[in-house]
Amino acid sequence: MQGFPDVNGPPTLGQLQATMQAIELACSSIQMHINPSAAEATILSLRQSPHPYQTCQFILENSQVANARFQAAAAIRDAAIREWSFLTADVKRTLISFCLCYVMQHASSPERYVQAKVSAVAAQLMKRGWMKLVHHGL
Repeated sequence: MQGFPDVNGPPTLGQLQATMQAIELACSSIQMHINPSAAEATILSLRQSPHPYQTCQFILENSQVANARFQAAAAIRDAAIREWSFLTADVKRTLISFCLCYVMQHASSPERYVQAKVSAVAAQLMKRGWMKLVHHGL
């Protein structure tokens, strides 16, 4: 895998698709016990990449692999918590809104664990924003 899109510019459609395919392959490899350490490294690189939001949203909206969608949601959570103090209010709202809209749009999805993960991410981000307001006495 080439690595994830550079944060200095928006990823191209080709980069988004390549990253999605790499994550899907990694998820399949783990399930089939094929080179799990390399597969885990690929997933970890997504979870540790800076500003992976557009890539993760693309995976959530386009991947047919439920585990890839689950990992994308986990990466949004990890990055948002890690970068929370640097994110603008608009980005925070957009992330929360995306998660809530995703859950509502996919309410009938058979992959309940993906829905639960995305819901949990929205809840964690909302709580993080709320705690900041409470902490500042607003």
